Amino acid sequence: MTPMMLLFALGTSPDALASRGPVLSNDCPPGGCLIDAPIGKVSIKMRHPEGDRVLDKALNDPNFWKEASSTKYDKEGYDEIRLLGTDTGYVPMITGQGNEDFPNEIVADIVYKRNTDLPKFMSGAEAVVNLGAGYDSVTGAEYRDTFYVLDFTLFYGFFPQRMYRKYDENRKMWIMWFEKLDSSFVDGGTWLSYQQKMTKTKENIKRRWLFNSYTEVSDVYGMFVVAPGENHTSRVTFVSKVTFDKGAGFIARAGSQMPSVIRSGLKAGFDGCVAIARDEKKRRSGQ
Repeated sequence: MTPMMLLFALGTSPDALASRGPVLSNDCPPGGCLIDAPIGKVSIKMRHPEGDRVLDKALNDPNFWKEASSTKYDKEGYDEIRLLGTDTGYVPMITGQGNEDFPNEIVADIVYKRNTDLPKFMSGAEAVVNLGAGYDSVTGAEYRDTFYVLDFTLFYGFFPQRMYRKYDENRKMWIMWFEKLDSSFVDGGTWLSYQQKMTKTKENIKRRWLFNSYTEVSDVYGMFVVAPGENHTSRVTFVSKVTFDKGAGFIARAGSQMPSVIRSGLKAGFDGCVAIARDEKKRRSGQ
């Protein structure tokens, strides 16, 4: 996967709103799965005002994808990609079952805990470092804080992220939502520790060229939803929003508007997550 594709595996459109909960295929048996319908009033909370509003709408508004284009796939780990056009860019979604049985708890764990393994399975993920974990009283959920450095060929993008996790027992469904982390999330001592880890991570990266700059991603939020599948045990749906400031350059901003690049990145990102899930499944079985 190219570095530019990785951008869209993690998100898309520098200025677009992006979101989605479980969107399942249109050939499900009656009552057997969710078909472009709200999953019931599911409540998640985050500090990011736009993210809080958009993700709530995505989870609970049955008309969110009404005007989106849809591409279906056979014999792949994913079975649908949707792109919703807006005035500021595309909103992407990818969903699938991985073509084999992955128990929900394994998928939820690899999304929540094994994102630090992304550099092993994806080119372009230069470093993913765990910063800390705990319980967030503002959102009412457990969290993990992570630092990402991504190789975009012409520059390195970086951002700290907080991911939350919640389990809905009634629907047997995990929701992992995330937003960009800043100093307001933690106390001063913890933030200083985080800064030291982030600085050390960047210093340890061997850049291809001396003049490759580090560019901070200005905004990140989104979510993963892991729900029961129709043909296999789990279905994963993923969307996110990534925003670069104008200083990031023309390539990152213009490339985000190319549907073919968006789809390629989503596919590569999904396949990478399936590879980690397969590895975790083997590890737990003792193989």
